[in-house]
Amino acid sequence: MFRHCIPSWVAVTDDGDVLVGEEAKRHAAVDPGAVVTGFKRLLGNIYTLINTSGKKFPYKIVHKNAAPYIELKTKSGGIHRHAEELTVMLLAKLKATAEAHLTGAGRRRHAISASWVAGMEVERILEEPIAAAVAYGLHRKMLFPDGGGNAIVLHVGGGTAEASVLTLDEDYGVFDFLAAQHDSFLGGDDFDDRIVGYFVDVIKNKHGVDIADDVEAVRKLRTACEQAKKVLSTQRHAQLRIKSLIDGLNFSETLTREKFEELNHDLFLKIVALVDKAISGAELLENNKKLIDEVVLIGGSTMIPKIQELVKDYFDGKKLNTELKPDEAAAFGGALAVGHSKNASWL
Repeated sequence: MFRHCIPSWVAVTDDGDVLVGEEAKRHAAVDPGAVVTGFKRLLGNIYTLINTSGKKFPYKIVHKNAAPYIELKTKSGGIHRHAEELTVMLLAKLKATAEAHLTGAGRRRHAISASWVAGMEVERILEEPIAAAVAYGLHRKMLFPDGGGNAIVLHVGGGTAEASVLTLDEDYGVFDFLAAQHDSFLGGDDFDDRIVGYFVDVIKNKHGVDIADDVEAVRKLRTACEQAKKVLSTQRHAQLRIKSLIDGLNFSETLTREKFEELNHDLFLKIVALVDKAISGAELLENNKKLIDEVVLIGGSTMIPKIQELVKDYFDGKKLNTELKPDEAAAFGGALAVGHSKNASWL
């Protein structure tokens, strides 16, 4: 089955081969210690900041040269990798996959955003919020007939959240950043953590079994919780079933959307606070959210109904731009930009 999106998972096999995406997720069933996800939130952070953040990670972090390294445990021994190394592994695989399907000089240009890791010349860096705005055609929609305007792009992904305020220059038709707010520890992984913690307690109270320190059992539970979270974006209830979770225990529980929202209520409010801080930091807006003309949501976690509801309420019922798949919108905008790069003065 063809997938447009590649999960940010990386695995290293006993033979040293690198697996990414769905392949890496499947490898977790064979060798869970050799698989890692959520590593992008470590990018740019020093070890002391990570160590004092109070955040729990689903992998061991070790200290090397003041930087945080992730420990991967293969059957042949332990290895340490920096988040940048893991990101390079991921991008290298993506580039190879793209080149396998994009033949010819013209079509290869569409893979330029991933090709820098291999040392190829990069023509342009297009920031993700601007790419998302381009995907929704805001450069045209906002330029005519009013001749400009302001937009906010809220990105909530697996590990991070960011709110970016953009303004469209009416003379040149290009986007400029007014302000941005970023949280490296706010995203889908954190929502999953809350669900996992809840069901760890349920299992302990119901069955007298504490699975918190059992890596394999927690991995199974996390996978089920992640799937349940996705189901709850379109349905009110999600059923979690895990055969032989631990010591022959067959796990079966229901998670309601209401319970999911209760577990993550404070985190959802932090997302709205991020939006508010971004607007406050944009001097041209004079702390007036009514000067925002367009609101764009990107990142898979913005599919959560409660997040959309809270953001819409914050903007007094303003229509949200959510028509495109939120985890593909920025990539789509980037492809449009590359396709028009020779005459796209509006970028």
